[in-house]
Amino acid sequence: KSFYKFLPALQSIFSFRPRFQQHAQAKLHEAANFHQDALGVRPSVFVGVHIRRTDYQKHLKNIYKIEQVSRSYFHRAMDMLQAKHRNTALFIIVSDDLEWAKDQLIRNDVAFAGNTKVLPKDVKHPFSYSDDIGQDLALLASCNHTIMSFGTFGLWGGLLSGGDIVLPKQILGVKEGLELKEAGLFGPSTGFY
Repeated sequence: KSFYKFLPALQSIFSFRPRFQQHAQAKLHEAANFHQDALGVRPSVFVGVHIRRTDYQKHLKNIYKIEQVSRSYFHRAMDMLQAKHRNTALFIIVSDDLEWAKDQLIRNDVAFAGNTKVLPKDVKHPFSYSDDIGQDLALLASCNHTIMSFGTFGLWGGLLSGGDIVLPKQILGVKEGLELKEAGLFGPSTGFY
């Protein structure tokens, strides 16, 4: 029972509102221009990097007895994708803890393009949302490939992007990882580090 073969249909069905698509394209264009001006090289591959830290740290530790992925995981994954794409990748960072990412992922091939602050949920209006969520998900989905930590947000960004998805090995020890495995959504372009 593999759902992997249905991903192209899902990618065509799930589309973003024009304002989110436009925002994502503007962010990628801005990041590419900055990268080219700073380094003299125009990136040809965008890799979305989703880093979930704030609320998930306790969840991982208390429920699964797993630690957050470290900065070395992200650096190894980035190095692997840079080698695969002949040093033409630009890593687009989206995180609920951008300060940690800016402190830990100091590289010349990184752009911190996600929203700087994720707005908290409004418990009195649980179905309301703000644009930051749609903007960040559209940004991840607009990239060619994905590196993620934990959570379904980054996973959907990766699935909708249609490219390679790099996951931490520890994901097989959490609910989402087991569900993905059972659904057959680990395709030939999924890598574990």
